[in-house]
Parts: sequence; structure tokens; C-alpha cells
Amino acid sequence: MFEPVVRLCAAWLAAAEGTVSRARATARDAAAVAARTGQSAVEVVALHTAVRFGDRTCGSRLRTLASRVDGPRVQLAARHAQAWADRDAARLSTVSSALADTGLLLIAAEAAAQGAIVYRESGDLRAEQTALAQARRLLAECEGADTPALREALRPSPLTEREREVAALVAAGHSNRQIAERLVVSVRTVEGHVYRACVKLGVADRAALAELTAAPAQDR
Repeated sequence: MFEPVVRLCAAWLAAAEGTVSRARATARDAAAVAARTGQSAVEVVALHTAVRFGDRTCGSRLRTLASRVDGPRVQLAARHAQAWADRDAARLSTVSSALADTGLLLIAAEAAAQGAIVYRESGDLRAEQTALAQARRLLAECEGADTPALREALRPSPLTEREREVAALVAAGHSNRQIAERLVVSVRTVEGHVYRACVKLGVADRAALAELTAAPAQDR
């Protein structure tokens, strides 16, 4: 009965550590377990969590659940998932406002942040700043919360997601072998990510990468 919740906690732990791809996969896994055990409300939360972590594959299942589960959360989750999957920043802003109206302020901030990411990717910098302002207004009510969507939107980085994951694990003190085991890749692959992250960030070595990556967390 509690297995989906345990796995969802593991997903949040992975997100806090910076391994966002693992967080998404674990949230989807939690949703699958919830589905198998008939816990539809928990499945909604798990799928919506995956969307909050950047997953773009959950819209169809959430729409199905919206016809079975009562309450506004599942409807908003389905709208959020589809807007993110469609890379529709305007709809993400609308969903953000609707989430805020129901009291889900952190998720509302994340939806606005995802809208900013979409605008940034399309090169619409003015709209990006408007979306960021919306995210910041909502985040101000969330006591310093820090999630993957907020990090990506508010602290943009030249690194790819996997490079950010590796850099976060380096900053946490993990060896290349430990990182490889955690991410299920080869040590050589990790070494390549470390090298490219150093080049992109203009730092000389692994120690400097760790120091630079850890700095934002220390400032919060």
C-alpha cells in the first residue's frame, strides 16, 4: 500500500541530489506501482511529480485519470502535462494561475518556470522575463523552495541536463566511479561529462567544478 509513496519520496531525493533524469524515472515508477494497486489518487500525484521534473510523456494517462478521479488536482495536472508536452508557454501560464487559485503555489511557480523555459528555448526573451516574474512572485510565498524546474528557469546553465547531474554529484563528493554506478553509465562517460562541464563553465579541473556547482546551494 505504501510502496508508491516510498518510491515517490525516492524520486524527490534524487531531484534534491540533482539527478533529475533518475527522479523522473522513479516518479513514473511510483505511478506504475500505484496503478497496479488501484491507488488512482496517488498515481495522479506521482505522474504530476514526473511532469514537474520535466517529463513530457504523462499527459495521456493523466487525461484518462481525469475521467475517473474526483477533484480539481487531476484536471489541473492533465492540463499542466499537456501544455508542457506541447511546449505551449501561454497555456503553462494559464495553468500556473489556475494552480495558484487552488492553493498549489509551488506547483504554480514551477508551471510558470516551465513556461519561461519554453520561451527561452524559442528565443522570446521578453516573454521569458514575464514568465520568470510570475514564477518569482509565486515562489516568494513558498519559503525558499528549490525544485528542478525552478533551478533550470531561475539559474540557467550552459550545461546539458546530464552534465548538470554529473556536476551536482561531483559537488556532493562522489567519485567518478560512484557517479557511474548511480547513473548506470561507464566511468569513461562520466569523465567525458566532467570534462565538457569544465570547458563550458571555464574551470580548470574537477575540484573547481565542484566548488562552482556547490556555490548556489551555499548561498540559499
